[in-house]
Amino acid sequence: MSRHTRGSLRPAATEFVVVAAVLVVLYLWQRLLRLASSVAFGSLPVAGGVSGALFLAGVVAIIGGYARVRHVDCGLRPPTAGDLPWIGVAAGSPLGLVTLTALVSRATGVRYGSLTGTAVAADPPLVPVVTVAGLGLLVGIPSLVVVCQVLVQGSFARVVDGDAVVVPTTAVTGFVTVSDTGGLAAIPGLGRLGGVVVFAVLLGGAALANERIDPHRRGLRVLAYLPVAALVALAVGSGVAGLGSVAAGLFAATQFVTLGVAAYAYARTGSLLVPAFAYAALLSANRVVVVAFEAGAGL
Repeated sequence: MSRHTRGSLRPAATEFVVVAAVLVVLYLWQRLLRLASSVAFGSLPVAGGVSGALFLAGVVAIIGGYARVRHVDCGLRPPTAGDLPWIGVAAGSPLGLVTLTALVSRATGVRYGSLTGTAVAADPPLVPVVTVAGLGLLVGIPSLVVVCQVLVQGSFARVVDGDAVVVPTTAVTGFVTVSDTGGLAAIPGLGRLGGVVVFAVLLGGAALANERIDPHRRGLRVLAYLPVAALVALAVGSGVAGLGSVAAGLFAATQFVTLGVAAYAYARTGSLLVPAFAYAALLSANRVVVVAFEAGAGL
């Protein structure tokens, strides 16, 4: 007989543990590919394009296989005419917030490039800049869509009904994809990945312990989640403490809002192309601000 109780968090905890395991596999794939690329191509100009294509192919294959095994909907359908308002919201929200952040950063003397973690030489050649940016978008956008919507949102949709799935999706993707060096990255760095694994262990252990504690001993049931709450408070506190400026706060908020809008738009439309517009708008707008207004490329 199942020991699940009404309101049990075990199903959600199980999904998070599985997501964490897949993220570990993706991280190992990324590290292996970087090592192989450095050996095979060195500093050849084709290295970035080839490694980017192989990285994306691996991410799609790994998460596609995961979705197939666990019967997760991949959203491989085109948007309909009724989805056009959601496309507008998905693309418009990041563009508006990036514009606001750029204006605040200029007014407060904060370089926008310091927020995105990118630097471009003054008056750079237009073709190489556009080429590099284009390759980054071709790899970054589908990678984010597959990780955020198929892996994370698709997994939580198995146990969370309706629009409520947007909340855990935004929280998890916010921690996983918001890079320490600025911008969004589909695969978390080692530090964040370690945090994800530790959280998965604590959450899974708390969910199991909670089911084995007498339902009438509510104090002990709450204490079972105390380590989980402490880790969340530590992550949030360290993130807020590291902002350093109003512009940095707006930049972080822009990323979280974009992730939330993408998740909500996907929940409403069921098409992966709709959240792709949100990531495309954010990544391209960030690049345009840095290149056109700080490096003076005249874009």
